[in-house]
Amino acid sequence: MSKSAVWLGLMASVVALSCGGASPMDSDAAAQEPPAAPPNLYAGSPYLQKLRDEIVYGEIWERPQLSKRDRSLITIGVLQALAREELAIHIPRGLDNGLTPEEISEIILHVTFYAGWPTGVQASLTAAEVFESRGIALGELPRAPEVEAVAGPGAELSRAYASVPRLGALRNSVLYGDVWERPLLSKRDRSLLTIAVNQALYATNELRTHIGRGLDENGVTPQEVSDVILHVTFYAGWPAAVNAGRLATEAFEERGVDFSTLE
Repeated sequence: MSKSAVWLGLMASVVALSCGGASPMDSDAAAQEPPAAPPNLYAGSPYLQKLRDEIVYGEIWERPQLSKRDRSLITIGVLQALAREELAIHIPRGLDNGLTPEEISEIILHVTFYAGWPTGVQASLTAAEVFESRGIALGELPRAPEVEAVAGPGAELSRAYASVPRLGALRNSVLYGDVWERPLLSKRDRSLLTIAVNQALYATNELRTHIGRGLDENGVTPQEVSDVILHVTFYAGWPAAVNAGRLATEAFEERGVDFSTLE
């Protein structure tokens, strides 16, 4: 028992005796009782719990347009990007939904380049705690094949790097030449993840680019884009979803998508 715990136990004994109450032994026994259960998260907004049960988990997570594994993939990415404590809930859920520890590690790496280094550090710490609790040890993770640095999507983006040329070089060599080429996540996975994170961060220009990249190059279907936007709405809010929906509508119209086929 720590010194602080001993001190607290002694203080409890003194208080009990001064009140003519229990003996020191009784107080020690009480100190060993398990802590009280955490309060109901929805006690302050009970209808929110009803909507969570009926809509978020009862409907959205059950839609077949994305697998449970894909939904965990984008949820973990969004919660990392937004630095939400619920990440500690959804990493175990992701493991239960079919994501491997290595894939979760790769999600964290990928999202870091879109949401910033601090989010990656925090997500890595959270994942390490989950893995330790489940007796999981990550082995050596495969690297990207050695290829020439590749250009990122959209020639129009080159203007963004005119004032920061080193950043443009790193985009080609590290982001697209290394991270996007790593084999633990497919290009489709990475597009789903990047669309979801850019929606959550309200990154309009980048979201426009990555919706097109997902549709044209990485095998993402219009229905999957639609369902990513729907799913992320409940983790990043309605305004970001409306913004993403407008961009998806533009992308679908440009490609002649039949909107009546979307569910």
